[in-house]
Amino acid sequence: MLFTKESWRRGAFAVAMAMGLAALPVVASAEQGADHPEVARFPGARINNYDYKEYEEFQLILAKPQRAPGGAFTAAKLMPLEGKVTYIHYEMPKSVSPLQVFRNYQSSLRRSGFSDLFTCDRPCTTENLSNFQSLMKARQLYLNYSTDNQYLAAQRNNTYVSLWVNEGGAFLFVVEKEKLDDGLMAVTGEGPIAKALGTDGKVDLYGFQFDTGKAVLRDGSKPTLQELGRVLQDNPGLNVEVVGHTDDVGGADGNQRLSEARAAAVAEALNRSYGIAAPRLKTRGMGQTVPLAANTTEAGRAQNRRVEIIAQLPATPVVAPATRPAPAAPAQTANTTAQQPAPAPAQEAPKTRNLMDDANKAMEAAGKLKNLFGL
Repeated sequence: MLFTKESWRRGAFAVAMAMGLAALPVVASAEQGADHPEVARFPGARINNYDYKEYEEFQLILAKPQRAPGGAFTAAKLMPLEGKVTYIHYEMPKSVSPLQVFRNYQSSLRRSGFSDLFTCDRPCTTENLSNFQSLMKARQLYLNYSTDNQYLAAQRNNTYVSLWVNEGGAFLFVVEKEKLDDGLMAVTGEGPIAKALGTDGKVDLYGFQFDTGKAVLRDGSKPTLQELGRVLQDNPGLNVEVVGHTDDVGGADGNQRLSEARAAAVAEALNRSYGIAAPRLKTRGMGQTVPLAANTTEAGRAQNRRVEIIAQLPATPVVAPATRPAPAAPAQTANTTAQQPAPAPAQEAPKTRNLMDDANKAMEAAGKLKNLFGL
């Protein structure tokens, strides 16, 4: 095949354009998550991975990690923690070194009032950070890279920082130690229904009366309905699931439909007579599939005909870490003193690629290919 200068130029430009367009992203991805208000971001860094849990466990490493005989990693000193856990992985600018990033974090944390608990300078370890996932109780969160590993642990009051820095950026964990709020499903009240829901999270009720094969509440159901309605009124954060159950008299399909209709009748009465909002009342029918006793006697069948009330975990509003008030600590910056703190760097806008720059680079690469093949 004959190549001329002009055909080579046209071909190279087409290749360059194709390479440039293929590399050009359609939409730049936005950051997920936000900086923790108590630990400043290194200037120019970007968040690549983020996770926040209202309550989780974590483990601070307070001695150089070592490989145990069985192959797992351990450390001579560890500090188990529980509370709010924020994880952020930052990608650093290409122009800065891991050492520069690590030293700035050390300085910034100290200026912010954090005390050093443990420091492990490079090379703290040559292992990939993913090997320490279990040791740190870091779940399946992203930990990676092994070059220039540096680590620190620090504390200020009930806030703890665990930080790895290496060629892959900064891997930050912030733990706000606190006791677990185990009262999210607590039910107040002195009646039998309230106590059963508070202790067991569910209760089987036999006070809802229906005619055989019917789903209309009889007048005798009022005392049970009134007590359950009062429990829901006194506990506005409590949602419940109303589950209907039947005996095995009749067909299975008919009993399934009957159990669903009876559960719906109870929920409708709670909504109509006691003002319990419909979204707080889920309904379900189980028909004859979950007996508590054998259906061979009337007593057993009576035990199986019931309405089960199951407490549901209420939806609790979560305050995202970004909305917490930031402390009055100086923002981290490479060239700012503690006396003149700089404002935290604004989140950088998504960068767009210059098509001509990409095309020129591709042309240069094509020229090298030309020389290589003697064209």
